[in-house]
Amino acid sequence: MSKLKQSLLSLAATGSLGRAISFVKRAGTTIAEKRPVPKDAKSTAQLAWRHMYTKCTILWHDLSAAEQQEWESAARPKHMIGYAWFMSQCLRPNPGIYLPLQGGTMQGDIDMAKHRILKLPVATDDQEAASKSYVDDAIASLAPVYSQKLKYPLGERWVIPGWFGYDYATDGLGLGWLNYIPIFVSELTTYIRIAIRVTTFEVGKLARLGIYAWDDGVPGALILDAGTVDVSTNGIKSIVISEPLKRGYYFLAAVTNGTIYAMFLDLQYGCRTPTDGFAPHLAVPDIILTVTTGRVGDVAGGLPDPAPAPNEVRSTTGPFIWLREN
Repeated sequence: MSKLKQSLLSLAATGSLGRAISFVKRAGTTIAEKRPVPKDAKSTAQLAWRHMYTKCTILWHDLSAAEQQEWESAARPKHMIGYAWFMSQCLRPNPGIYLPLQGGTMQGDIDMAKHRILKLPVATDDQEAASKSYVDDAIASLAPVYSQKLKYPLGERWVIPGWFGYDYATDGLGLGWLNYIPIFVSELTTYIRIAIRVTTFEVGKLARLGIYAWDDGVPGALILDAGTVDVSTNGIKSIVISEPLKRGYYFLAAVTNGTIYAMFLDLQYGCRTPTDGFAPHLAVPDIILTVTTGRVGDVAGGLPDPAPAPNEVRSTTGPFIWLREN
């Protein structure tokens, strides 16, 4: 559509001829030129402002009729409509909908919707946010510093961490049973051997030993597959390891392809355990020793990672896997 003032062929024509030609007057001269088309560069600044404008528009429509009327009333003395006045205030850099890069004062809570705040400086003020590494270091500084458990100078020290018992018994490991023994390590300790003490052997058979992580009361990721021991004779069957364990709960594990018996702590005579029962899913919540049956293949194939879920429990016999500290 033509929007011209004066005749098209006159020297005083101004305006545009459709979207093709525009007439402008510069320095007393009428110039006919191709109508300029503003370029949408979609720059970062343009996109940011469009995003904020959209946000403000949404906020306007979220207002109740009464709230919009308040903006209309406030806009009237300024010869503006309520929407225009609202948008002019909403797009201001504090108190609008955004904070300028140089900072400002928030007027409400911030819901990060699981997004993170990164690259925080070292906290110096009591009300200042702190990074995860700052908090971790602060917590670590409050704990006692133990480089390693003190060495026992008088000989070998075999332990089942977190357990105490007055008496021993013998019981079968169970053919193809992957046994889980919960332990509690009280301080950073490097264990140098893992073992069982066989009391009834079977020629040509093996037992595989290892350590699993604690996963909310059940064995989780595999920490150590120590390998196998030959259970063809009676006695202590140990494997050399070098496994540092930090303070916390773990599971010792053993599985055999033979019908063998080993020395256990006896739970019936004042045995102290590192944790309460944790087999409620097996309908026996007081039991603390669980197994996964049908795992005879693990003796040759290696301990699975993660541990398969326990599906059985042991009876009154206690733990039978030992660790040596020094």
